Amino acid sequence: MYSTKLVNGLPAIQCDGRRVLSFWDQDWEFANWLCELLNELNDTPQLLLSQQDCKWLKQMDHAFSREVQHA
Repeated sequence: MYSTKLVNGLPAIQCDGRRVLSFWDQDWEFANWLCELLNELNDTPQLLLSQQDCKWLKQMDHAFSREVQHA
């Protein structure tokens, strides 16, 4: 199950206690909406992301995390 949580002062989406996606600004409304969408998609396996999409999202999250740490 996905949930939103405050991580380093920014909203983040987590799954089973592991961070999946962080947000650049304090857009809690979007973070909560995306979290709800991910939970819905998790209940409908035919709508899952492709492996390529998952790799891209992970790369974007790692790049974002590096930028936040250097800020």
